[in-house]
Amino acid sequence: MHYLVRLIVEADNATEANSKADNVMSDLVEWNEFDCYYSETDDSRWPDCWKPVRLSAKKAQSMAIDAMQGQLAEFKQALATIRFMLEQYSDEQIFNEDFKQDIAGHYLSRYQFSRASGYHANACQLFDTNGSAITNQRELDLLLKESEGLWVVQVDCHN
Repeated sequence: MHYLVRLIVEADNATEANSKADNVMSDLVEWNEFDCYYSETDDSRWPDCWKPVRLSAKKAQSMAIDAMQGQLAEFKQALATIRFMLEQYSDEQIFNEDFKQDIAGHYLSRYQFSRASGYHANACQLFDTNGSAITNQRELDLLLKESEGLWVVQVDCHN
């Protein structure tokens, strides 16, 4: 599945921002967070991939906020499924993944706890200059507040 990932990287200019973003993406692929990423603008499914924007710009802030909103929606969906599992199944059933899978709107699995954590590529669409997941609004707000020298780079990734 393809994901639009946003990276917030430290750089002096757009060329350096792309280089740092490429390094972060290489690390994320090596760490098995993603299978691959498209390193060229023309190969990407979304416009503005590999076109760095200073985080201080409204467009970049919008990109980062959009990613966080996507993560929040993913979190809420995972949390609803987790609540359902906790209400309907024992700890042992959850541990052993002993579920009926015909529940509308829910994919029952311990995997939902991983999704809710936000630390994996399938749930995180926002990473920092070190390849660490930015998992909550508080973390993003700190970066938005201290945005000097930071750039947003969008990347088309596959997982």
